[in-house]
Amino acid sequence: MNIVEALHEVAQKRPDTVGLKVTRTSEDGASSVAEKTFGEMDHEANVWATYFFENNVSRGKTVLLLVPPGEDLLIATFALLRLGAVPIVIDPGMGLKNFFNCVRKTQPNFFLSVPRGRWLCYLLKPFANFENALFLSERLKRKLSKRDFSCAFQTEVRPEDTAAVLFTSGSTGHPKGAVYTYGELNAQTEALTRTFDIRAGEVDFPLLPVFSLYNPAMGLTTVLPEINPSRPSTLEPKKIIPSILKHNVTHSFGSPRLWTKLAMYCEANNVQLPSVKRLFLAGAPIHPTLLKRIQTLVPNGRVFTPYGATEALPVACITAEEVLQDTYQQTLQGCGTCVGHPLPGVRVRIIPITDEPLDTLPNALPTSNIGEITVSAPYVSKRYLNDEVATKNAKIYDTDGILWHRMGDVGYLDKQGRLWFCGRKKERVITAGQTFYTDCCEAIFNAHEKVFRSALIAFNAENQIVPAVVIEPKTYLSKDETQSLFHELRRLAQACPVTEPIKNFCIHKNFPVDVRHNAKIHRLTLMRYFAKHPRDVHSVED
Repeated sequence: MNIVEALHEVAQKRPDTVGLKVTRTSEDGASSVAEKTFGEMDHEANVWATYFFENNVSRGKTVLLLVPPGEDLLIATFALLRLGAVPIVIDPGMGLKNFFNCVRKTQPNFFLSVPRGRWLCYLLKPFANFENALFLSERLKRKLSKRDFSCAFQTEVRPEDTAAVLFTSGSTGHPKGAVYTYGELNAQTEALTRTFDIRAGEVDFPLLPVFSLYNPAMGLTTVLPEINPSRPSTLEPKKIIPSILKHNVTHSFGSPRLWTKLAMYCEANNVQLPSVKRLFLAGAPIHPTLLKRIQTLVPNGRVFTPYGATEALPVACITAEEVLQDTYQQTLQGCGTCVGHPLPGVRVRIIPITDEPLDTLPNALPTSNIGEITVSAPYVSKRYLNDEVATKNAKIYDTDGILWHRMGDVGYLDKQGRLWFCGRKKERVITAGQTFYTDCCEAIFNAHEKVFRSALIAFNAENQIVPAVVIEPKTYLSKDETQSLFHELRRLAQACPVTEPIKNFCIHKNFPVDVRHNAKIHRLTLMRYFAKHPRDVHSVED
């Protein structure tokens, strides 16, 4: 499979098959659908590639791509790949400070954006020396659409050549640009297709729009959802669910937060999604109640919760059935979250936890011992762009010259070979007598009927680091109700050896979360907040 030629190949085989559907709802509520065949998409990618080439974008040039996820991003990316240029994709929600740091570090050759990105281009002038800035205005796109000629680019690429740079969200540190080669992207696409039996002709509805970039390589029709990528939590189920039904969607990827909203809408309107074959939920641990609700919505499909990272995806996967029938009872006992067996071709090694860089790969810990998760696979990104320190901290070569990626997570392998996730390494709480892991502890408190979600943080109490648990309640609680809840949570803590020492609790009404998934809790942000507001942390005495 060659991702560079994927769109052209499918266009040659099925030029009249619809490859892209864009649904738009007007202010008066009227819905319309714009369609493009694979043949039209292929021609448009060639036209755009020709335009970029006329403006000196060429093989090996890096292009900062600030185009909202959707039709334009899809066409622009394939146009750049055909030239052998390297798109740099930065998360739209990382914030201006992180964004400027990313640009300063990567120093792109070109700036490619929609017109409203002009002000950003101006602000970036002190940080980056762009060879050219290109803006995809509606006028320019109409002009390009009238072209009846284009160059047929036959870019020869080697598997080890850089294809793209994808930035991490930076939820527990600064965002980093994972460098992907053509060989790694090809291997990743093949792994997804083979593992989940994805067939050409299926219909994808990507609630995380960046995943639409893989669809032409798999022969999937993409239905673009009406969703704001910089504010995914604002999605409107009344637009999303009818679109899934109308277009007979078979495949979708989204965060648990988004599918919580969609499940509520479906249940309120007695709706099921019979065409869906597989749903992927990822980005944060998923409560089994949500898995059960969503499984009910797809009577002819399966619900998967894959585990991975920007630098390594997919690593492992588990179905909702296995969670509900087997692993969740262990989660309720403080064992962490089971993310399933490693996928074919993926190797997982649990090593002793350390925050230091490693020159050699340590021996694996015994089964069921919590340690740092490291992985090796043909599609693991080998380095970060212009960031030697981050690369050294995250990558290890073993004695056979095989690269291993440190996931930044802690967990263990059980006797059945399944991987269990216990939390982010940077978010573990280390006290004088014990180490506490977020996913192991939070499951105990999330089981309380009044708790929407919880977050384990480190708290300095009388010059001692102790664990504290922040609660986001489901509804408003009075002062007396809050105190009562804290005592109930303390009793839950005492009933489990993993959480028995936890006595400090606090309330935060709206957790800070990542923009990409709108689900990953920023625990370090909460820790800094309560360090400044220690009186809001309440100690519950036995």
